[in-house]
Amino acid sequence: MTTITKPARSVDWTKDRIAALATPDVKQLRANAVRLNDPEITQRCDDVLGERPRGRGAAKKAVPGAAPKPRRKRKAPAAKAAEATSPETGGAA
Repeated sequence: MTTITKPARSVDWTKDRIAALATPDVKQLRANAVRLNDPEITQRCDDVLGERPRGRGAAKKAVPGAAPKPRRKRKAPAAKAAEATSPETGGAA
């Protein structure tokens, strides 16, 4: 009678080791784990990915409770500003 066993892994993927990888590498490792039917590594990858911010703008979000930056007002072009204050054109002086 023969017993089928899983082949030994050459690398032991701990959660800390997975967390040290870049996000694209974690996604690739997860895809490989799914393909090789390894639910433990798949779950560890999911845990690591779940803790990371999503999207490119996630790191630039405002701090909760911080005041928003005031918007700058546009300045009128110099020629129009001079015309508006000139008594010859009837502008306010």
